Amino acid sequence: MRFLLRLLLLLVLSSYLFSHYGFYLRENLWHMHSAGNGELLNRLTRITEDRPQDGSAQTNPRPGVLPRHDLTPGAINPHVTQSNIRNTICRPGYTATVRPPFEYTNAMKHQLMRVYGVRGSIHDYELDHLIPLELGGCPNCETNLWPQPRNVFPGANEKDEVEDYLHQQVCSGALPLAEAQREIASDWYAVYKTIHRPRQRRQGQQ
Repeated sequence: MRFLLRLLLLLVLSSYLFSHYGFYLRENLWHMHSAGNGELLNRLTRITEDRPQDGSAQTNPRPGVLPRHDLTPGAINPHVTQSNIRNTICRPGYTATVRPPFEYTNAMKHQLMRVYGVRGSIHDYELDHLIPLELGGCPNCETNLWPQPRNVFPGANEKDEVEDYLHQQVCSGALPLAEAQREIASDWYAVYKTIHRPRQRRQGQQ
């Protein structure tokens, strides 16, 4: 009899705790997400969805990975041409000579986050040159800038890899500058997928 009473009391207590604290937990998680502070929820989602389990690239990126081409089609620096790449983008330290000052980039980052309608902290985004400076992108053209998400896959780190790869291709003479600019402006993630194609497929195509 005592065992049944204890079991009944335990069930009542469990039901009470779940009804009160379960609701509290759900409410707080919702408000965290709505306020743009749902990093934990986003991280858990990314573990299962963002990065493929086999290490390969996703077929299609999630919304927001690529910029809106109506807002950010990309723009080039007219002072950088194929004929002068040795004295511009292929010269060490070039990007530091054309990079806009912090006052400009910080104000532009806030502005473009509003234009894109993105949520969250300013630290969740990187003000990115769609056509990077190291490929002759326009340093201060609004049409070449967008708020790129950090801490997602694919995101800022993967695009940086694409930029470095295309820069090496251009400066080695393996790829024309205009072609590299077109590829990264049209779909930088497609370039990333090409870089990370399985080795067996690449060898089979040779």
